[in-house]
Amino acid sequence: MPPCLALAPVAAPPSDPSPPPPGIVHDRSGGYRAHVTLHAVRRFADRICGLEPVLEGLTDREAVEALTGLGYDVPGIRAWLAFYGYPGPRWGANGVTVGRVGLVLSGSRVVTVVMRGA
Repeated sequence: MPPCLALAPVAAPPSDPSPPPPGIVHDRSGGYRAHVTLHAVRRFADRICGLEPVLEGLTDREAVEALTGLGYDVPGIRAWLAFYGYPGPRWGANGVTVGRVGLVLSGSRVVTVVMRGA
């Protein structure tokens, strides 16, 4: 076995693979997903949905609860962030870019969201 393969982390496939978010054509993830923090969901709403003025002054938990109350698909946002956030740690990246949306990673967690070109 080559030395680099001996150092590669061995990951067991998830026992209950997660389906990809709607609209995904190619899914080669094997059901693996990143952990998404409340802060990342909140920053997605602030920066991508333009809700920063609405959520100003709320904690991350309160902001996510408010999103649910406003009718936003919070589980869908989480699924999207988790799906696109997984490949980064797998390849040793600190971030992933999907179009103009940047996901900032810490290990296998999506910790915040930024918008490129803003």
